[in-house]
Amino acid sequence: MTKVHDDTVRAAHRVADTLDRRGHAGQARDVRAVLERNHAGSIFLTALRDVCQVVLTAIEAIDPVCATMVEELRLEVDMRLQPGPGSPPNP
Repeated sequence: MTKVHDDTVRAAHRVADTLDRRGHAGQARDVRAVLERNHAGSIFLTALRDVCQVVLTAIEAIDPVCATMVEELRLEVDMRLQPGPGSPPNP
């Protein structure tokens, strides 16, 4: 795995841990469910982005701190899914 992928996985684990600590066990479980699968590259990132959006929708009105963390992770994942100059687009 690449360093970027590893950094994203670590960030996702931190989000899941924070969600757990703040009483959002179901949403933390959703994030961890994606992390437990062995997806490669953009498939993993797409799944992680999707689960971030679900979690964000579920908690943004009741827990702004967690919502901010989830949004930052989703934006980081989106950035990694964007092709660089001269790169083929990710599926």
